[in-house]
Amino acid sequence: MPRSLSNLVVAHFESRRAAELDSLIRKHGGVPVSAPAVSEVPVEFGVAEREVLLRLAAGNFDVVVLLTGFGTQRLLEEGARAGRLQETIAALWRATVVARGPKPVHALRQHGLKPTYVAPEPNTTRELLATLERISVAHQRVLIVNAGESVAEPTASLRARGAHPTELQTYTWALTSENASRLEDTIDDIVRGEVGAALFTTQVQVRHLFDVATRIGRANELATSLREHVLVGAVGPTTARAIVDQGIEPDIVPEHPKMGHLVVALADRVVQSRPEAPDIATYVRAVLDGLGAPL
Repeated sequence: MPRSLSNLVVAHFESRRAAELDSLIRKHGGVPVSAPAVSEVPVEFGVAEREVLLRLAAGNFDVVVLLTGFGTQRLLEEGARAGRLQETIAALWRATVVARGPKPVHALRQHGLKPTYVAPEPNTTRELLATLERISVAHQRVLIVNAGESVAEPTASLRARGAHPTELQTYTWALTSENASRLEDTIDDIVRGEVGAALFTTQVQVRHLFDVATRIGRANELATSLREHVLVGAVGPTTARAIVDQGIEPDIVPEHPKMGHLVVALADRVVQSRPEAPDIATYVRAVLDGLGAPL
């Protein structure tokens, strides 16, 4: 049976790559409903951030850990803004660079750079820490370019192993009023039964969606609808855990943590849930045998 979403209405909460995800859903026969749940807001560099950047440009970090593609892009943008882009690129060439997955790799490639190590799929903190275990970090100066918020790892593990970690925040995750308004509309659609599937591509999307639902007093309705009436997809295990924390078991978590694989896995699930068409040879045989199969 051919893979198809069969006009299923699919809500998603992607922001920066929303148009790409819309296109993937349409390509597989679905109807996308886009409700961006997070905005990536660049951090305006102050004295502390500029000092870290200049330390990097001067070659004062032995290891650089890049957690996201956008964070990597912002690091290089700020290097250019400070007039230190070439020094920053040279410093990254000399350092041991660890990327958590393919997105930082792509951002580095735009400047002719490549990482020393890439954490394997599904690119979670577990794989990142396992990759860092391959490096001797004792007494090493380590720069960690964060995602949209500061988290305990990998800083805590690196410090426990004798490293001297420094974190740099180049952007934050925000929920704008425009985001919140669109999420309210989408929550209404989900609760009314007008959405057949909901796809999440980051854990912060889950958090923001339920923050809005809680604020408007519809968190329980939303959770019930997602649990009982909607196919819920998570791009990878970290996002899946955030969904489970809301009392919802994801229906779809693709083997490879990429948007394309997520949509394909959803389409496969939709096909599998359809009743099989009757085999035509069996049907004709039944008619000829006089079993009364309706024409």
